[in-house]
Amino acid sequence: MRSPATPSVDQLLVLLTVAEAGSFTAAAKRLGRATSAISYAVDTLEQQLGLSLFDRGTTRKPKLTQHGEAIVSEARAVAHSIETLRARVRGFLDQLEPEVSLAVDSMLPGDRLTTLLRDFHAQFPTVPVRLFVETLGGVERVVRSGLAGIGVGSLLHMDMTGFRRIDITGVRIIPVAAPSHPLARPSESASPQARDFVQLVLSEQPAGASRDFGVVSLNTWRIGDQAARHKLLLAGIGWGGMPEPIVRADIERARLVRLNLPDWRGGEYSMQAIHKTDIPPGPAGRWLIERLVTLSDGVAAPAQEMTKPIRGKGHRQSQRRAPARKRGK
Repeated sequence: MRSPATPSVDQLLVLLTVAEAGSFTAAAKRLGRATSAISYAVDTLEQQLGLSLFDRGTTRKPKLTQHGEAIVSEARAVAHSIETLRARVRGFLDQLEPEVSLAVDSMLPGDRLTTLLRDFHAQFPTVPVRLFVETLGGVERVVRSGLAGIGVGSLLHMDMTGFRRIDITGVRIIPVAAPSHPLARPSESASPQARDFVQLVLSEQPAGASRDFGVVSLNTWRIGDQAARHKLLLAGIGWGGMPEPIVRADIERARLVRLNLPDWRGGEYSMQAIHKTDIPPGPAGRWLIERLVTLSDGVAAPAQEMTKPIRGKGHRQSQRRAPARKRGK
């Protein structure tokens, strides 16, 4: 049994055009060739494969045989791969990066990240993305090590030495707990104090050397994963400061309650995009940063029992900072 010859790319494209156009004549017009040239290309392809791709005897127009339909399906996959290859080459000729690597702080709301990457893919469909989701100071470490070319985090947890920074919209941090938590249902006789209950604090793993900010409880659970902390809050285990966009739906559906705490009101978590000064991003990376600057998180959920914001009070004097300087969330 002889092996089929390898068809040329041109033969496969002719086959696809005939199948899509419905006739040899229509395919010839679409490709700007003579009908005889189209017929010859198909005949040669059939001879090389040892298969009849069209049934020419039953109808005036060529009809794909069962084998022909299978070969056309494979030809479409080959054509797609070729177009992808050509697009990648065009990107290289335009000096697009072969890949964009991005490290983001887990405090960045998921909807904002999803919008960013969806728009990036629409603009640069051939440029792959390598995404790292890090906790607090982990963003700086990943970018400084060279694993990621662009970082999105907060100055609270990053040393800017050797980096260029671009300010982006920050994230509002609010204290929340499950409706069953004592802080969510204070009594008139005695208002519970936040410092007396477990505070779920987002923390680097292993813990970084920097001091905590926004930690007011005497009993803290330090968690290195934002999603895990979110689930613990929903389960009624402790209270914590969360990015408002992340818990907005939970508050609207009464799965979480925004707390009115005299000793911690929450605050703004500033955010910046960074890259190494000596390794600036290429066109795709620059576009990603520019798009990131334009994004925000929409309308904030209404606060319950809002009062005039005051400075958070920690249980140690060294932890007293304005809301914009909170670290542990």
